[in-house]
Amino acid sequence: MRIDRMGEARLIRLIQRTVKSRGRLRVGIGDDGCVLKNGTVVTTDAYAEGVHFELAYMSYEQVGARCACAALSDVVAMGAEPEVLVVALGLRKGMTDSEVRALYRGIERVCAQLNCEVGGGDIILLDRLVLALTATGRTKRPKLRSEANPDERLFVTGYLGLAETGRLALKLRLPKRGLLPAIRRHIEPLPRIQVLRRLGASVRALIDTSDGLATDARHIGELSRVRVVLWLDKLPIHPATHRLCRAMGLDPVRFALCSGEDYELLFTARRLVVSSVDRVPITCIGSIEAGSGLYSVSKDRLMPVLEIGYDHLTAGQTIT
Repeated sequence: MRIDRMGEARLIRLIQRTVKSRGRLRVGIGDDGCVLKNGTVVTTDAYAEGVHFELAYMSYEQVGARCACAALSDVVAMGAEPEVLVVALGLRKGMTDSEVRALYRGIERVCAQLNCEVGGGDIILLDRLVLALTATGRTKRPKLRSEANPDERLFVTGYLGLAETGRLALKLRLPKRGLLPAIRRHIEPLPRIQVLRRLGASVRALIDTSDGLATDARHIGELSRVRVVLWLDKLPIHPATHRLCRAMGLDPVRFALCSGEDYELLFTARRLVVSSVDRVPITCIGSIEAGSGLYSVSKDRLMPVLEIGYDHLTAGQTIT
């Protein structure tokens, strides 16, 4: 089967069946990162111009910051403190030394905020800018997607769909009035490390919302072998997203379900008594039950969730 018809989840399962464990990993393929026996978390992401960022409306410094945020978010989503970020560069032909310096200023600014070191890497020339970032962290007890239990609740930090709102605002050159919070979240989605530090002991299953709520909640349900029920009337949707959806004729709830790259923390807990940490809102958006599948409840009607988030292999296609 062609990989552009498989989807990422099916391809990952194929890879899992192909490789063998040799006992060196505490957590292997299938989570936000792998975990070594000593608690070191390792995760790798690639970011390409025209796919993950656009230089038409972003500076090189903003590109560096955004890619660093996205890579380090996976470390935080494993319940770890970031330690090192290794950068491999596919530089676009014709780039200048000042543009490379600007790129690294953005990377360094984010790493400084997370107390993380920038390491070395590799450099090649390509026809567009590509960054491959490997991030490491350390944790005594990793937080996994597979640890949700019935009778827990589902929580999310921040707002759903806010980063995608910002991306569209920039791409379509919409008036920025009322959309600045969304633009900021798209350009520099800082990982919610302060929430993890405050609530880590209460958190069970954990993932970051890189592919969209529908996809990421489905990951928790499938790997934990539980049913996830979303409360659609509780989804935190920012006024900027409502404004964009009105202007574009979109359903804000469906937009929140499908939009990726918010890099918020999506987690389960038995109970949570705080509604925010350092002014980052935390919202209870669903429940974990015995069973399987992803469902939504609205006006007392329980329905399967058919929406999916972003899939790199099938983007713009229908999976059959």
